[in-house]
Amino acid sequence: MNIHRVILEGMVKIVSPELGGELRRLYSELPAAYKRAAEALRTNGEPLEGDKLQRFLEEDAKAAKIVARIKEIQGQ
Repeated sequence: MNIHRVILEGMVKIVSPELGGELRRLYSELPAAYKRAAEALRTNGEPLEGDKLQRFLEEDAKAAKIVARIKEIQGQ
């Protein structure tokens, strides 16, 4: 039986192989999601508004969605 262990504050939670694979995928996607959100903040000194603000909000929401799913799987 394949199992995956998730270590949470000194505790080990067992998750299915599918959830273990999803966690690996989510953790691999998270840095790129944060990078896209950070890049959207670069405005060359211009105010963050309009389309630029919308892009940042969308990228930030994508990163937040990944974090929320990770926490859901980990039972937090």
